Amino acid sequence: MRLLLLLIQLATLWWHPTQGTLNVHDFGATGDGVTDDTQAINKALKAAHDEQASLYFPSGTYLCNTVDPYNNILTLDAGGTQSLTIYGQDSTTIIKTTSPQQVVLFYLAAASAPCSGLVIRNLNLQNGRNAIGAPSNGLFITGSAAQNFSNLQVDNCYFQGFSLALCGMGINGWSVNGNFFGAPLGHDNAGDNSNPAVFLWCFDNANGKCTNVSIINNTADGYTGTVPMSSLVTHRPMDGFVYGTGYGFTITGNTTRHFSEEEFLLQPKASNPGDSSIALISNNYLDCSLVPGMTNSDGSPHRSNYGIRCDISNATITNNTMVNYTYGILVRGIENPTTQLHSYIITGNQLHAATDTVAYNVSAGILIMDNANPVSNVRIMNNDIYTNLPDLPHSSRSIRIEQTQQMLKSLISNNTVHLIQ
Repeated sequence: MRLLLLLIQLATLWWHPTQGTLNVHDFGATGDGVTDDTQAINKALKAAHDEQASLYFPSGTYLCNTVDPYNNILTLDAGGTQSLTIYGQDSTTIIKTTSPQQVVLFYLAAASAPCSGLVIRNLNLQNGRNAIGAPSNGLFITGSAAQNFSNLQVDNCYFQGFSLALCGMGINGWSVNGNFFGAPLGHDNAGDNSNPAVFLWCFDNANGKCTNVSIINNTADGYTGTVPMSSLVTHRPMDGFVYGTGYGFTITGNTTRHFSEEEFLLQPKASNPGDSSIALISNNYLDCSLVPGMTNSDGSPHRSNYGIRCDISNATITNNTMVNYTYGILVRGIENPTTQLHSYIITGNQLHAATDTVAYNVSAGILIMDNANPVSNVRIMNNDIYTNLPDLPHSSRSIRIEQTQQMLKSLISNNTVHLIQ
């Protein structure tokens, strides 16, 4: 009998969260996929703040459809907290909205006081709306110009069906690691408009910027649906994975596929253009294959996209593998006429151009397009470019510099173009 009691106690310790952790079930959340658990979860989130305690979501489907006056559903005021963890069991912990409104499913704020060491882990956030409508956000994080969020982690989560899955501002030290991003309805999940439909957006505005951002070992798929692209309203997958501006980026070990525009797009620094922090984009695998049936807004076939577009200076782009590209690596300054681009190291990349010249409009493996200012300190070295299109007399399809008045203190050396049959 004593042995049986001991085994029961051990099982209880194994299956339940650690001591001092709150459980959303204790606040009335059911996780049955039918009951609206919004009010119960918000009570639990407030208690986590007030008691400085982590919060656990057991396995289940938590339906959340009650929207507050600010278009948020779940809200955590994380200001004044340290080392909280908001976490689920695994991918079976589903937090889902089917609201037809334009909403943020989970809003995190630290506007009035700092928050350090917050961890969001093992949550499966889903937008289950089945028709195109107002765009919705998954996890929206707002710090302040003082960067009240620090050492923030979003790990091993799932984001499915959002216009913007994960957005942040006012964060110093942000790790996005081992997550999955998907779009069952492609661009329809984002609405039929020209706004960026991306999974991860780093903002740089009056509400704060993002510094020391690590985006590591994630998988992002711009179309995870099973129906033909022609059956969607927009006829397009999502635009891209990473978008925006950061001060110190590390983007490495990610796998991306099925996007219609730039898989990575880093924009010039806005609030502090003289910042010299480094953007490192390395060891990513980008499948730039176009989804059959993609069209532009005028109905014409969509025949191009971009692998890595980096309009942010002080960037190292190295050891990435890219397949079926039309534009491989692009530096484009012409849309930012006052920006002076400089200090790029582009080396060791394996770039495989699309070979279907009917479905794909291949332009270049590496393309530098500047504005009226000189571009300087560019090193393009030791890259391998595989293509079945030979260079033209006045237009290289491997490495090309165009619309650039001056290129100073730069070197293009030891790159190999493999002309395939």
